[in-house]
Amino acid sequence: MRKMPVLLTFDVDGEMIWRCRDPENADRPVTLSLGHYGLDRGLPRILKVLKKYDAPATFFVPGMTAEMFPYTLTSILDEGIHEIGHHSYSHTYPDKFPSKEAEAEDYERASRIIEPVVGHKLKGYRSPAWEFSRNTLDILKDMGIEYSSNMMGTDCLQPLEIFGEKSNIIEVPIHWILDDAAFWLYSVRIQGKCMQPLSAVEDCWIKEFDGLYEEFMDEVDSGVDSDIVFVLTCHPQIIGRPSRMMVLENVIKHIHSCPNVEFVTMGQAVADYKKRHGLA
Repeated sequence: MRKMPVLLTFDVDGEMIWRCRDPENADRPVTLSLGHYGLDRGLPRILKVLKKYDAPATFFVPGMTAEMFPYTLTSILDEGIHEIGHHSYSHTYPDKFPSKEAEAEDYERASRIIEPVVGHKLKGYRSPAWEFSRNTLDILKDMGIEYSSNMMGTDCLQPLEIFGEKSNIIEVPIHWILDDAAFWLYSVRIQGKCMQPLSAVEDCWIKEFDGLYEEFMDEVDSGVDSDIVFVLTCHPQIIGRPSRMMVLENVIKHIHSCPNVEFVTMGQAVADYKKRHGLA
């Protein structure tokens, strides 16, 4: 029996999540220290838990983060089971670039930094804002990107289509309900934002998994070659606190107890999808 793909993904933004929100944050060391915490404390905790459960994951790393903190890439790659994905160079939101050329150059700059370290072309792309510009799809095609992880219109793997344009890029769907930032990203400059209780987030993520797992099993039992996937998105500077790592581990432990699941990288899930649908 086929197993449901479980995709654990981490956006290793470091300082970039703050720099792109407000360029003046470059002069705010306390704000930037949140990113440093993610790299120096959160990421090692994440890698330790993933190793404990032998769970490969996909890490999206901005080029500037890899450039400023090169140990970030090597610590992930040294585990031997994880995948690095494209997350732009500067973490600039795609719709904020002044031109197609500027957006393309930002992505190419990231590739020039990261690809020599990983030893191959990056296969997957995640937008810094989970949004595209009018030019993003064409740029990704030119780059040879094989999969995207940005859209919220389904729970299933499927070819990416935006602005009425079809592509051979496979979309790996995401949603805010399975993103730690929606619950815990906090800044004194974000008015009215409060952090959610640990138990509430854990319960939410487990129930989301249980619902998708039940649908996947129903489809498989009825003879459908299901394309449902479970995709969790986390950020080391957010999930990497000790208490929140307990939430992540409890979710992984719950999923791990189910018989028909497999933890895979996005690249592995996409390769399987393309093979099953004759797209390889």
